[in-house]
Amino acid sequence: MNKPAHLMGGLTAGVAVSKYLEPTIINSGAVDSIVNIGVVLCGALLGSLLPDIDHRKSYIGRKLRVASFIISKTLGHRSIVHTPIVIFAFSALLYSLTTQFTGIIHSLSRLFVIGMSYGMFSHLLLDMLTRRGIPLLYPFSSKSFRIANFKGGGIGDSLTMIIGPILIGLMVLDSIIPFLFRT
Repeated sequence: MNKPAHLMGGLTAGVAVSKYLEPTIINSGAVDSIVNIGVVLCGALLGSLLPDIDHRKSYIGRKLRVASFIISKTLGHRSIVHTPIVIFAFSALLYSLTTQFTGIIHSLSRLFVIGMSYGMFSHLLLDMLTRRGIPLLYPFSSKSFRIANFKGGGIGDSLTMIIGPILIGLMVLDSIIPFLFRT
């Protein structure tokens, strides 16, 4: 998958997290809700690109050159950085670090990490749609798993760019319609 497809996957994951997994985000007040949703979406967008830090020519690899160089030379592309267990451990570590903060910084950093985690998992899901797949069970097995056979930059990316906005639209409509019919 390419950068726009991963960003769309991250955006879709961020909207879903804001709507379904963190319902207090929407019920915290008008301005607070907008800020909280924005923080989750920013985290999800960053997370949707972050696993490709192991590829030096990726967008995030070009932005974080030193880290990308070290990771790509030592681990290679789509190895440990593209595994659920590492993303879960990284997310848990970051989430535990948010407990060091208090007040609004604690709340916002927690929401950012939650968004980033789901963005990274959306990246893995989209990479599982490609021919190369991901090493789902790494480090226990280096066998790659996939759920489709799309070529990177091909129809899979196009479908993501069509289905993502449709899902986002349905989630937004699901929020608006009950609001319109309140008595």
